[in-house]
Amino acid sequence: MSSGRDSKFTRSLPAALPFALLVAFFLGSTSLFGQNKAALQAQRDAIEKKLATTERLLNEAASNKNDALVSLRLIDERMTLREQLIQYHRSEIRSLERSMTNTDSEIRTLEGHISALKDEYARMIQAAHKQSLAQNPWLYIFSASDFTQASIRFRMLQSYSSLRKEHVEQIESAQVNLSSNRAELVSEKSNLESVLRDVKKERNALATDREKRAEIVSELKGKESRLRAEVKKSKAEQKRLNESIRKIIEAELAEERASSAGEFALTPEGKIVSAAFESNRSSLPWPVLRGIITGKFGKQSHPTLPGITFENNGVDISTEAASSVLSIFAGTVSSVFSIPGAGQTVILSHGAFRTVYSNLQKVELKKGNRIEAREKIGTVLPNNNQNVLHFEVWKVAGSTQTPQNPSTWLVKN
Repeated sequence: MSSGRDSKFTRSLPAALPFALLVAFFLGSTSLFGQNKAALQAQRDAIEKKLATTERLLNEAASNKNDALVSLRLIDERMTLREQLIQYHRSEIRSLERSMTNTDSEIRTLEGHISALKDEYARMIQAAHKQSLAQNPWLYIFSASDFTQASIRFRMLQSYSSLRKEHVEQIESAQVNLSSNRAELVSEKSNLESVLRDVKKERNALATDREKRAEIVSELKGKESRLRAEVKKSKAEQKRLNESIRKIIEAELAEERASSAGEFALTPEGKIVSAAFESNRSSLPWPVLRGIITGKFGKQSHPTLPGITFENNGVDISTEAASSVLSIFAGTVSSVFSIPGAGQTVILSHGAFRTVYSNLQKVELKKGNRIEAREKIGTVLPNNNQNVLHFEVWKVAGSTQTPQNPSTWLVKN
């Protein structure tokens, strides 16, 4: 057999396709979808957790006829959460549809790849039979005209054996991946159907909430005169609380200025504490384990009474009965005082920041006590069967004190 024929056989051997790269691409796209799916699931879990808390609070409020206003705010919050959940379901649907399209494309690519592998394998076997490699490989070597040709033929045999084994492995691996992708496609279709059912369920629940909200609004409008009296009383209590907190903080600053030769300046330790507090913006823990913000920061309109507004220096967090109130950051107790209608109030100092916790009971802290993050301050005081913590964050800069929006400091739950 001539060396030209040997060279012709060598050229007829198929080049190994980059199957490993193909598999790596599929695995990479699957991993990316898995990450997106995990992120969506985490968002969905967070919303459903808040929905469950809102549901419990609504059940508590439903047992008390005086809680219609709180119920209305909770209903509004639940409607917002349901709308968010529907949006996340839609995102999940789009993600599943993209994944199904990719999986279907992968299946077609794998089917084509398997077909090409089988064709190449068949051509390789045919070429080997023409050269008698498969029938009597050793005779093929020993029939060489010289040692150089025999060496070439021996390497060809090794290449043939290696390629044959590699092609068999590639075909088997591609078939396994094809089977896995087909199963994944079936699973994705099932998941899509489940998410579509969830969207329908949430839409129906949202429609029910809207009907419930309309009933509460109608009920509150029928009690407008009583509501206006309650609002007047509530605004007076809130004003008294706001003035008390501001005066106490001003008194603390005056005391600090007096102790520093008339010039207010943070101590080195105070600067460190302030910087630590500042660096935790939007990641500080909530002052209660479970709660929903039912009174937002700043100027707010009454939900049913036109022309009535509230100025809120903090947020109101509706929580469960007997809930513990916890410090959101390590600090020092700078004040503990009581206000009629607002229970006990505790102010904690964190360098250039103050956190305020109002409507408390069972407070055992004293001025000057050191308190750690997540340490218990007291419990929420029930008021007409409502369990609402009033929480504020203040920033002190020189001689000015500015209330901050606590929502921008607390971690998104």
